[in-house]
Amino acid sequence: MITAVIIDDEKNALEVLELQLAQFCKQVQVVAAANGGIPGIEAIRKYKPELVFLDIEMPHKNGFDVLSETKDCRYKVIFTTAYDQFAIKAFKFSAIDYLLKPIDIRELQQAVEKAESKEEHRSLDEKIQVLLTQLQGTTRQDRIALPVGDAMQFFQTDEILRCESDSNYTHITLVNGKKITVAKTLKEVEESLRGTDFYRIHQSHLVNMSHISKVVKGEGGYVVMKDGTTLSISRNKKEAFLESFRKI
Repeated sequence: MITAVIIDDEKNALEVLELQLAQFCKQVQVVAAANGGIPGIEAIRKYKPELVFLDIEMPHKNGFDVLSETKDCRYKVIFTTAYDQFAIKAFKFSAIDYLLKPIDIRELQQAVEKAESKEEHRSLDEKIQVLLTQLQGTTRQDRIALPVGDAMQFFQTDEILRCESDSNYTHITLVNGKKITVAKTLKEVEESLRGTDFYRIHQSHLVNMSHISKVVKGEGGYVVMKDGTTLSISRNKKEAFLESFRKI
């Protein structure tokens, strides 16, 4: 049995989620359903739950305020949110569980099952820091958080020269020549850099267009990066890449 607190400023949302948990997640014991951030903080401190279902947009104290003011309490969190798809990418990259409203039963069950797991590579504080960084702005971003070893490391996007796929990992080459490997697929890294000057020129290569020194457009086109590395441009990406390159 896993104890849980539900926090939401909408009474109907509280009642629906509590019913869903009672019917479909019988391993969860809801010890409190708090109508807003302030009573939510009180409930966490009083009941010390193992799991918190937390709404984000709430008056007076939002979901991040709740987390900040209960950071000394150890619990796992599942956000319940109506955020748009852009923000959902940020949740995925930060590895924080979330449920989109209206909540799907199967997704609820999967999130609870994951919360029951003892495996936890990063602290909640680290995950929240990554989430907030990824949520900053909806157009461009100046830095990215990446999992390096057991920690999260922040990089300025203009520090990154290129990224290369290696199955479920990505090798990242920095402008200073340093190379790091992160436990993210190239697709995940690409999504987190959306809105910047990075372009996927090949199935295996994501490049920072600001650090390209030359583009060869002929048959078998390729780019030459500022470190002298030559990378092929996929035939089916060539036209769109050249159009994007002209705009920077």
